Amino acid sequence: MRAMRTKVLMAVATAAVATGGLAVPLAGSAAAAPAPAAKDAADFNGDGYGDVVLATPDATVNGVKKAGHVAVLYGSKDGVAGGRKQLVSQASAKVPGVPEERDRFGAAYDTGDLDGDGYADLVVGVPGENRRGFLTVLWGGRGGLVHGGLSMTSPRADDVGYGESVVVGDFDGDGKPHVATYSYYGAISLSGDGFTRTRAPKQQRLDLHSDDAFRVIERLEAGDYDGDGDDDLLASGIDNAEGDFLNGWVGYWKGGRTGVTFTAPPAALPATRTGLEGSGDVNKDGYDDVVITDKKAARGGAVGVYYGGKRGPGSGGATVLDQDSPGVPDEGEEGDEFGASASVGDVDGDGYADVAVGAPGEDAAGRTATGAVHLLKGSAAGLTGTGAQVLDQGTAGVPGAPEDDDRFGSAVQVRDTDGDGRAEVVVAAPGEDVFPGARWNDGSAWVLRGAKDGITTAGAYALSEKAFGLTYQNKAFGSVLGR
Repeated sequence: MRAMRTKVLMAVATAAVATGGLAVPLAGSAAAAPAPAAKDAADFNGDGYGDVVLATPDATVNGVKKAGHVAVLYGSKDGVAGGRKQLVSQASAKVPGVPEERDRFGAAYDTGDLDGDGYADLVVGVPGENRRGFLTVLWGGRGGLVHGGLSMTSPRADDVGYGESVVVGDFDGDGKPHVATYSYYGAISLSGDGFTRTRAPKQQRLDLHSDDAFRVIERLEAGDYDGDGDDDLLASGIDNAEGDFLNGWVGYWKGGRTGVTFTAPPAALPATRTGLEGSGDVNKDGYDDVVITDKKAARGGAVGVYYGGKRGPGSGGATVLDQDSPGVPDEGEEGDEFGASASVGDVDGDGYADVAVGAPGEDAAGRTATGAVHLLKGSAAGLTGTGAQVLDQGTAGVPGAPEDDDRFGSAVQVRDTDGDGRAEVVVAAPGEDVFPGARWNDGSAWVLRGAKDGITTAGAYALSEKAFGLTYQNKAFGSVLGR
């Protein structure tokens, strides 16, 4: 498919979201229910520390190419550097399926306590499974992800790529999460609630209301954007894959106690294909805000926070920043790809969600596309350049050294792994060389700790597949970081 350059991100939109639409009840939803608990911190073993998953969908497993695996780093009082490690694939005991070429286990993932036992579970996309694709739910519990799992596949036998993107949310506010994913043939599959360790609830197909157009979904996101206690669902992708122009599109399903309601694409949000990059309360007003990026906007990319409000995502206004905005360090240059990745969480512990932004095309120390990660702070006024930071492998205290095409910042994730209330920033560099003779993409990951003033390099931690005794080359270890 041809890439489509999107310029509309730079417009700061405040238009209201339309409210009409079609209600789709969720299986098992109740007419009245308590407000959902806050999304967990991906604590698979229940020890109170957030855990990190580094997914490598192109990994070779037992000699099978691109079968894929996920590496789990368990948090501790010393963060993931002091915790244990685990490697999970379809070759692992109790995991559904077997490794097959191009399964791409780990192409996407999200977390949530699906069975209500107090432990986070891991939902892994396997879009290449028998070409049709499926999801694997790995159950958390004492000892972590060692309790097996179950698989889910598309309700349609002719689907392709089911599981390429996945999001977990409580869309009817009853405290029981649902799982949403998409497949290539223009559909979103949304589960009901009521997961058990032996049964996945029935799924429904959400109508994309595309008339005669062939809409293709490329990204999903969830958050409580209208503050009513129910998560809402956002989808983005191609408005019409059969048209002359592959224009972006955003769809919105408002959550509610009787199900989700499709609303006309929010006028407040820019059309985007893959720019949905996370949600959180950046201005601490009680509404989730959504981050939408455009790595080709401005000079080198831009990041927008579209604030939630009573009328949904973007109805609270927006802030768009780029590398030339006041306070933001560095300067925008073509090809920086500022906004190629982003993640939302409170890094400095002040109660406002911050936004970590990857710029994998950034040059540093005379090297090309070595990459960088920025931290943009949240505040009562929203996203701000004040106190912003930028780090790369040439920054003192960051392990490694800048090299051509490392692409540090291709993926980022914000997660508190040591329980101090200040989240760490996990950074992927899929182009990092690890083994002699590697072409350019063995891949490695970094964990940079949160502190009062933002990211600190004190105690910075880096690892590659070597930490798991692996010796394969050129597979971009840890290149996928979920929510």
